[in-house]
Amino acid sequence: METLSIKKYNEMQTRRWQQKYDEVMKEVKAGTRHLQELPQLAFYIFNKSYGYVAFDHARHKALWAKTKKEVIAWWEDEERKRKVRGW
Repeated sequence: METLSIKKYNEMQTRRWQQKYDEVMKEVKAGTRHLQELPQLAFYIFNKSYGYVAFDHARHKALWAKTKKEVIAWWEDEERKRKVRGW
């Protein structure tokens, strides 16, 4: 788990989205993919201007909360639930 401010997280995710977008556009131009398969930025970022994000790229999971303490507690609670419920 990593924790970043929302501004830094959104910047990082926007760069990831741009790389994926460029890759798909090359395939669209080559004719192997369709424009409807382009990645959407809304799926990569949070539409927030304050707060913190706890995330794990390996598990494709991110949580947002107003404070760093709150997001860490939420993440730990989710981890505990995952272990108990076997998610």
